[in-house]
Amino acid sequence: MNVKWLLSSLFTCSSLLFAVDKKEFIAQTPPLKPWLTGPLIAPIGAVVPYGSFEIQSYVYCTTNTGAYNKNWSTVSSPHNFFSLNPQFLLFFGLTSWMDINITPQFFYNRSHGQHSTQFGDLPIALDFQLLDPAATPYFPGIKLIVRETFPTGSFQNLTPHKLLTDQTGAGTFASAFNLLLYKVYHLGGHHFLSTTYSAGYTITSPVHVHGFNTYGGGYGTNGRALPGNSFQGIVSFELTLSKNWVLAIDNVYTHTDATQFYGTVGTTAAGLPATIGAPSSEQVSFAPAIEYNFSSNLGIIAGCWFTAWGRNSTQFRSGVINLDYTY
Repeated sequence: MNVKWLLSSLFTCSSLLFAVDKKEFIAQTPPLKPWLTGPLIAPIGAVVPYGSFEIQSYVYCTTNTGAYNKNWSTVSSPHNFFSLNPQFLLFFGLTSWMDINITPQFFYNRSHGQHSTQFGDLPIALDFQLLDPAATPYFPGIKLIVRETFPTGSFQNLTPHKLLTDQTGAGTFASAFNLLLYKVYHLGGHHFLSTTYSAGYTITSPVHVHGFNTYGGGYGTNGRALPGNSFQGIVSFELTLSKNWVLAIDNVYTHTDATQFYGTVGTTAAGLPATIGAPSSEQVSFAPAIEYNFSSNLGIIAGCWFTAWGRNSTQFRSGVINLDYTY
C-alpha cells in the first residue's frame, strides 16, 4: 500500500512539474513577428531604438503627364517631364524613444532633349515615440515627427531653355510636423495587417527669387515669394500573404495653400508679363505595392504611385522601389 502511494505521489508530482515547465516554455516563447518593409509612401511607424540604424534606399522614376485645372479636370501638357530621384533615408537611434533621420537626394531631370543633374533639398528630422505600438493590445502607437527641410536644391536663376530641368528645390526652409498612428494586428498564422495613419502639416518660409525660378518668373524677376503651407494625410495598409510576401497600399491626400509673390514679375521671351505664384491646390493619389522580405531586417518593396484626382496640381505617374536594411 505504501509502495502504491509512493508511486502515485511521484507520478502526480512529475505531472505537475511537467505542466509547470510547459507553461513556462509557452510563456517564454517569443511572439511571432511579421517581416515588413513598407509601406511605400508613409513614414515608418516606430522609432529606430538606440544602438540600431535603418537605411531606406528609394528610387522614384516619375513622369508628369499633365495637370488638373481648377475644376478638377485633366489638362494635357505640351512638355512631358521625366525625373529620376534617388533618396537615401538614414535613421539613427538616439534613445529608446527618439531617433534622427537625414535624407540626401539627387535628381536627374529630362524634358524634350534638355536634361540636368542636381542635388535636391535636404530634410533632417527627429522622431519621438509618444506611445509604443506594443503598449496596448489594440490601440495604435503614436509617433511625432519634426522635420526641417534645408534649401540645398537649385530653385532660382534657372536657364530658360532648360525647361525647368535644372530646378530641384523650393528655396524655402520648410518646417513639418507629422503625427503618426501605427499598429500591427495578428490575423492568424503568418497573416498580419499593418495600419498606418499619418497627418502632417508643413510651414514654409518666404523666398527671395530672381529670374526664372521654381514659382515661375522670367527675365528681370526680382521679389519675394510666399510658398503656401501644406497638409498631407496618408492611410496605409500592409497585408502579409506569407512569411516573405506582403501586399501594401498608400492612399494620399495633399492640400497646398496659394503661393503669393511681391515684387517685379519680369517678362517672358515674348516681352509679356511673366507668371509667378499659384492658387491653392489639392491632389489625391494611390500607391499599391508588393514587397519581399528576405529576413526580419532586409526587404525590398516596389510599386507605382499615381494621381487619381486633382485641382490646380500636377498629374503624374511614378515607379518606386525601396531596398530597406535595419541593423
